[in-house]
Amino acid sequence: MRRPAIIFDFGNVVAHFDYRKAASKLGDRLGISGEELLERLRPLGFSDLLKKYESGQISAEGFSKGVSEMIGLTISHDVFAAAWADIFTANESIAPLIDGLRREGYTLVLGSNTNDLHARQFRGQFAGTLAHFDRLVLSYEVGHIKPSAAFYLACTEAAGAEPADCVFIDDLAENIEGAKAAGLVGLLYQSTGRLIEDLAALGVVARL
Repeated sequence: MRRPAIIFDFGNVVAHFDYRKAASKLGDRLGISGEELLERLRPLGFSDLLKKYESGQISAEGFSKGVSEMIGLTISHDVFAAAWADIFTANESIAPLIDGLRREGYTLVLGSNTNDLHARQFRGQFAGTLAHFDRLVLSYEVGHIKPSAAFYLACTEAAGAEPADCVFIDDLAENIEGAKAAGLVGLLYQSTGRLIEDLAALGVVARL
């Protein structure tokens, strides 16, 4: 492998996220817990609605309206958007690695299944870490979501590298398999310490 481009997933890699945080705020308005709200949503087509939103097929307003109608929630889009966006917490261990890779001169790309409300939130919340990335490839902007091959190829194009010269890091096995099927090298994120070892095995060493 040539000197590889490194492509990071965002959620549960660069930062942690928890939909229950948003669900709790919305559930409060119905007098139910966040867990109960999520349980109500799952059989009503929430996953399909989210995929449409994160692939850019519907707007934020369309998504908030769709979710609200599913659960009988009367709420303004702005209030929904504020609750929906605030789901992220820092993965403190990963920032030094990303900084070290940048200082070593590696091309860094962020490749995330996401939507405009979440992207606006994390662009501000994690601006310092994201400043190390050369490009951000966001599913709602490119119109494809992992594990679609088209998504990974959008990432390699953003990196300016051939798929075989790109390392894709993700916390979900199905997304790693998708990356491999598209010709990239895939590394499953389990912990930052393990990731550092896995990168070193590929000859990628960062100054921490």
